[in-house]
Amino acid sequence: MSAFSIPALLVASAISFLLLYLNRARKYKLPPGPKGLPVVGNLFNAPKAFEWLVFQDWSRQYDSDVVHFEIIGTHFVVLNSAKSADDLFEGRSSNYADRPETPMAQLSGWRWNWGIMRYGDNWRAHRRLFHRFFRAPVVPAYHASEATAVHELLRGLRDKPDQWMRHIRFMAGSNVLKIVYSMELESADDPRLDVIEKSVKVFSRVTTAGAYLVDSFPILKHVPAWLPGAQFKRDAAAWKPIVDEMHMLPYRNVKASFSSGNFTPCILTEILSEMDLIKDADERKAFEEVVIGTMGTAYAAASDTTMLTILNFVLAMLLYPHVQTAAQKALDDAIGRDRLPEIADKDAVPYITALMNECLRWRPPLPLALPHRTVAADAYNGFHIPAGSLVIGNAWAILHDPLVYADPDTFAPERFLDAHGALRGDVPAPRAAFGFGRRVCPGRHFAGDLVWLALAGVLAAFDVVKPVDGKGGVVEPSGEYMSGTFSFPVPFEAEFRRRGHGEIPV
Repeated sequence: MSAFSIPALLVASAISFLLLYLNRARKYKLPPGPKGLPVVGNLFNAPKAFEWLVFQDWSRQYDSDVVHFEIIGTHFVVLNSAKSADDLFEGRSSNYADRPETPMAQLSGWRWNWGIMRYGDNWRAHRRLFHRFFRAPVVPAYHASEATAVHELLRGLRDKPDQWMRHIRFMAGSNVLKIVYSMELESADDPRLDVIEKSVKVFSRVTTAGAYLVDSFPILKHVPAWLPGAQFKRDAAAWKPIVDEMHMLPYRNVKASFSSGNFTPCILTEILSEMDLIKDADERKAFEEVVIGTMGTAYAAASDTTMLTILNFVLAMLLYPHVQTAAQKALDDAIGRDRLPEIADKDAVPYITALMNECLRWRPPLPLALPHRTVAADAYNGFHIPAGSLVIGNAWAILHDPLVYADPDTFAPERFLDAHGALRGDVPAPRAAFGFGRRVCPGRHFAGDLVWLALAGVLAAFDVVKPVDGKGGVVEPSGEYMSGTFSFPVPFEAEFRRRGHGEIPV
């Protein structure tokens, strides 16, 4: 071979490689997004807080409802419209029902949570058990317990209004604990509620997509905790006992009382009766794991999302007092002022349903739904979505789409009502607040009824107003929120003044 032919061959090979690369780039066109660096991708310019707002801005900047970024080889695809979320999470659900590996959550004790579990037989077993007790037709069985919990909330607001936030937390947690574990909490100071609150804060930190490098490189979970840079291991070790206690303490207590024959019937005792019929030890142990995870997830998730939605409601009443006036008028016109609202009044007061919908739309508890994972590569609207991508539904962007919800930053329950005060069929309810596809929250009907009753009860019994300080000045809430999987409002003050609408049960 001549000296001339060797360079020519190298040039030809380089050209062929370049053409092949460009052809693949054209064939596999990723959704638009910010440019990254070689190897690390968008490690340094991916958002670290309030990601939902950044993703919404990217959608506008790149004129695409689907955007993409990459962190050290892991692809992230964000869906910023209801259409893209429905097309993929609903229309292609089998490919988008999986969850990514969550080493940090596992290290922190959240292996029990089936909401972040990989899609498969184990997940289906958890969901099947949960659905059995919390599907829509079963929810009315819990209405009496929900009414009791709301009345406890109203008594707390009447007797100790300065502790209103603790009363809300107590209502949300105690109701689920009673239904699932027949556990009676004595007060909002019960330490078991603190365990739940601390555990959920851990969950919010460890499930933020891209927050921990170990989630992109699971091999890091094997590094020793003393190693410099392994703070995540030390954090996880401190958090795990708290999360384990949240799951195991109520389970052990109910199991002990059930074994002694001195127990109060509840969801768990019904399940334990069935577990006793399983003769095979391995099969019984596997089922017990499902029970612990399913029941623990039920009360952890339900208590926190319920509390957060009601906190958003209180803040909205302070910022939009005319909405409170309209809601109270709707209640007075529909049921009078001589009794408190009941869940049976729901159809008669559509304004409260619209108010609840707006609380979920205006400030969704999880602005970014937990990420899904593609099982196989996919193509959508000319874009390539690689296998193993983390696909995130931006609930915030979907619920703040001005083409669907006019003036989306304004709190306006009337957007869901027609000229006659009935619920409109052409304005979608905030489904995105509950997740997507096969991973949609199965407890949404249960939570929805409790929140509706709580909102109606508070508005019937109290005026929610801004407090006045010692100098006579009105204490204004900032209206700001904190970042995290669960987005809580910055702490604010509120005052509850008795309206005299029906007697609060003693």
